[in-house]
Amino acid sequence: MGDDLESRVAATARRIAEAGGDESSSVYHLSWWSERLLESAMDEPAFKAGLFRFVDVFPALDGDDDVARHIEEYMGGEGAPRALGLGMGAADHVPFGHRLEARVAERNIRRMAEQFILGSTTDEVVDGVARLWASGIATTVDLLGEKTVVAADADRYEERVRQVLHALADAAPGWTDDLRLEADDLGSLPRVNVSVKPTALAAHLEPLTCEAGLEAASSRLRSLLRVAGERGATVHIDMEHADAKDLTLALLREVATDPELDQVDLGVVIQAYLRDARQDLADVIALSSRRARPLTVRLVKGAYWDTETTLSAAAGWPPPVFAEKRQTDASYERCTQLLHDHHGEVRAAFGSHNPRSLAYAVEYARERGIPDDGYEIQMLHGMAEPLQHAVARLGHRLRLYAPVGELVPGMAYLVRRLLENTSNESFVRHHHAGHDLDRLIAAPDIDRLPEREEAHRDDTDPDDPAPHRAEPLREWRRAPVRAAFAVAVEDGAGDAVRDVPALIGGEAVTTARTIDSVDPGRPDRVVARSASCGASEADAAVAAAAEVAERWRRTPAPERAAVLFRAAAWMRAHRDALAAREVHEAAKPWDQADADVCEAIDFCEYYGREARRLAAGGEVESPPGEHDVLTYEGAGVTAVIAPWNFPLAIPCGMTAAAIAAGNPAVLKPAEQTPGVALAVVEAFAAAGLPDGVLGFLPGRGEEVGARLVEHPDVAVVAFTGSQEVGLALNAAAAVHRPGQRHVKRVIAEMGGKNALVVDADADPDQAVPIAVRSAFGYSGQKCSALSRLIVLDRVWDAVVPRLVDAVRELAVGPAQEMGTQVGPVIEAEAQARLREVVAGAGRHGTVALARDDVPGDGFYVGPTVVTEVDPASPLARDEHFGPVLSVFRAADLDEALALANDTDFALTAGICTRSPSHAARARDELRAGNVYINRDITGAVVGRHPFGGHGLSGVGSKAGGPDHLLRMMNPRASSENTIRQGFAPET
Repeated sequence: MGDDLESRVAATARRIAEAGGDESSSVYHLSWWSERLLESAMDEPAFKAGLFRFVDVFPALDGDDDVARHIEEYMGGEGAPRALGLGMGAADHVPFGHRLEARVAERNIRRMAEQFILGSTTDEVVDGVARLWASGIATTVDLLGEKTVVAADADRYEERVRQVLHALADAAPGWTDDLRLEADDLGSLPRVNVSVKPTALAAHLEPLTCEAGLEAASSRLRSLLRVAGERGATVHIDMEHADAKDLTLALLREVATDPELDQVDLGVVIQAYLRDARQDLADVIALSSRRARPLTVRLVKGAYWDTETTLSAAAGWPPPVFAEKRQTDASYERCTQLLHDHHGEVRAAFGSHNPRSLAYAVEYARERGIPDDGYEIQMLHGMAEPLQHAVARLGHRLRLYAPVGELVPGMAYLVRRLLENTSNESFVRHHHAGHDLDRLIAAPDIDRLPEREEAHRDDTDPDDPAPHRAEPLREWRRAPVRAAFAVAVEDGAGDAVRDVPALIGGEAVTTARTIDSVDPGRPDRVVARSASCGASEADAAVAAAAEVAERWRRTPAPERAAVLFRAAAWMRAHRDALAAREVHEAAKPWDQADADVCEAIDFCEYYGREARRLAAGGEVESPPGEHDVLTYEGAGVTAVIAPWNFPLAIPCGMTAAAIAAGNPAVLKPAEQTPGVALAVVEAFAAAGLPDGVLGFLPGRGEEVGARLVEHPDVAVVAFTGSQEVGLALNAAAAVHRPGQRHVKRVIAEMGGKNALVVDADADPDQAVPIAVRSAFGYSGQKCSALSRLIVLDRVWDAVVPRLVDAVRELAVGPAQEMGTQVGPVIEAEAQARLREVVAGAGRHGTVALARDDVPGDGFYVGPTVVTEVDPASPLARDEHFGPVLSVFRAADLDEALALANDTDFALTAGICTRSPSHAARARDELRAGNVYINRDITGAVVGRHPFGGHGLSGVGSKAGGPDHLLRMMNPRASSENTIRQGFAPET
């Protein structure tokens, strides 16, 4: 940019920034109480988090005592304003104290909401828009209601938009003519303008269900656009989280290229903080150039930076947003250039409260010869009014983004606006706080912007392993990722029947008998044909393992770890093919299959590092004159008896743990998924594991599994499966047999009857999806799956009907289809058993839903929801391992926790709550090995959520945790007297 342009930009930015004089944004002039809160939020991050969480939960609270308790929990701690803290303390000691406190909070929160929200009724919206028009300000109306869980939500949203369109269109002819607001150099502009959220138009506008989501969203949006075309209005498509960005642009392409809608005024948002903003903008401009009516592009910085960076960091994905504010500012200016360079092909709107960004839009337009009315400035209603006035006084068309709706759906919007006002990067905050204006309006010092990165994880260097990080799941929101996996699934469908031999002493072994595993969605298709081993093969495999046991035990831990790291690298290189193998043999939906492969990789990576850590020994005391050491060594041959539901992760994890600990392992895979389990053998063979250290014995559990448990040379048994088999196995292992020189150690994980409590203050928009995913992910065939949902009375009507509707809308079908959410169960026996459970469910509760709209071929069981279940019934107490959810009503949290704990199992449990004290109670009181708060109760991640239960769920071991290898090792303490002839070496 030339010096002359830069000087003009700086001068204009200064005029805009200083136009308000001493007037500060009214966001900081609400009341003494609100002023103190926002000032404290700017100064105290902990208090800021508490304040905004309280604002979020406020609409769900019931009565003064409930409000007062949440105020104390969220804002009574460190960092609270002193006067506010004194007020809280006084509330317990003065008459009506809590009532006054609650009313003060309600009054001020409502005042803050009213500042940002234009109105709650249609009449208020029409009056508000007309009032702003009369003052020379246009609007785009945004209907709040940001979470669509079921189709009925989307239908209500569509109807609300339709009503507002008609109401505004009816009123608009009566507004005063204002050429600046009604036309630009390209032609007329509609008086009525509404903004719609794509995710509010469909329940499943998500990456893997994008086809159904786009179809539903497109249908509703087309209907609204037809109304807009008839009534002469503009519809603007908002941009939300990065997960929905590509889908939003796909939705735009569908409607923008429809000849029927070619004359409708249509717009879209581009977020400059996204690394691919400029490319997306170029694509939108190209699309717009082919329309009769050019698209309007609202260029904004973006409102979800904290969320996007946090979620990406947790997932291990490259962030979709720029890391630095100056990068976003530079991106905004480059996108501004692109918009103005294509003036006429597209209409430009610049949404910002940053004087520098606004000034750049103004001065670059003048540089290009674009008149001041050739674009517009947009700002948020209720925010940075001095800047709004400055823009209006400069003669530019100003349009306010005006949210409308009730307080409850408006809370998410209000919280985002408050976060923006108190953000460290917010110009509104900096200007209010008196920061140096020269610095605030300076050009962003950026030569080159970083481009969007692809997710990539380097293989571990065995000589210098970095700290463990979880393997990133596939970034399904990226179309190339979905396309690549679709190819892998299609390729897998064409594979020949996979031969699965046994492996004994490093040699492949076939048997006269074989076992066929089939595709559960197409039982006529054999996926793999395995050996069917018996006692003789088990004896041979254990003998081969025992022969190498001492040598492997003495292999240095770094060498054992290196084998695990190389096995992880092999699986990483074959990841899509392995996941596709699970899709076909285990009927795992796409995301579940990918997650299972990631977990297998994680086990190898994590246990490799654990082996190196434990090689240093334990920490013991050594007094003067004595050298004491605690070391760990492999316990001996380990029998691994694996399940089918996590067909790669669990057999790989148990096997990798044994190998890392210094034990040879003999793996007996599940009969239903030997083809997937074979990948464990392939991975360790590629990793260079010595012959004999891993044996592989496909076969039936009652034959080969039973012999392994009884074998006198087996020292450790690692089992995951049903309670019935686990208890029998434990009893068999406890019997001492001739030639056995040890007490067998059993590591058993045996299932659960897992509960999720929905507290009275929970957000139904959060609780319902959590419950649905936890209960019906992989058709409920997880030991951690939700089977008992406990809902407090106060939210029953808000949660349970929506839950039933959400389950009704789940996509049931073959796992090979991208959009499938619930596939078939694993085998005919499971299907028959579960159908019997569903048929008898009415004896124990009210069957709210028992879906029978499932494919006729395959082992399908329709998702089922049973409410008001008798807590003493078999439906409530027995594990069913399928897509059947029991729902219970509780009067209060005490009753809910008692119900949750009333089970012999103790594996996973959770709570959805917005009360810190209730979250703490759940963490302390729920009887479970893994407790989850405000998240799914499935999906444990190695190294983060060590997994395993107690009670009749297991022996208390924790897979993927720091103590797991110790259960497969023997500790050895040695003590040396270091004094010789009165002399002791110095220490």
